[in-house]
Amino acid sequence: MLDPAKADEYFALHLKGPEWAKHSEDERAAALTMAEQDVSLELGGSELDYGSPLAVAAVCEQALFLLESSAAGTAQVMNGALVSAESVDGIGSRTYRTGLTEADFAIGERARRFIEQLRGRPGTVKINRG
Repeated sequence: MLDPAKADEYFALHLKGPEWAKHSEDERAAALTMAEQDVSLELGGSELDYGSPLAVAAVCEQALFLLESSAAGTAQVMNGALVSAESVDGIGSRTYRTGLTEADFAIGERARRFIEQLRGRPGTVKINRG
């Protein structure tokens, strides 16, 4: 697991540092554990190298996403798709499923960008000379 002190160091100058700090040490440790699992699964189950700033950032951003998501509640999902609803007073209401699935909301957007860089796509070019 990523050392919680390293995560605290990451969030020290982060815009959402106060959001991270307001959670208890136990909550932050649990979020880091879950985030590490999420990021590892996105990378095919590989062990994360915390010598890489991208790995640290991906796990920290995912941990913050998990903490914020649990505080806000989760989206309603039915048969694997996000349920949306709308109603107009006196006219009626409708509920429908979107094309998005629960998996689309499992990884935070900032964490996803770091994960893509760890994978080497998009926006990165790897050139080997030899």
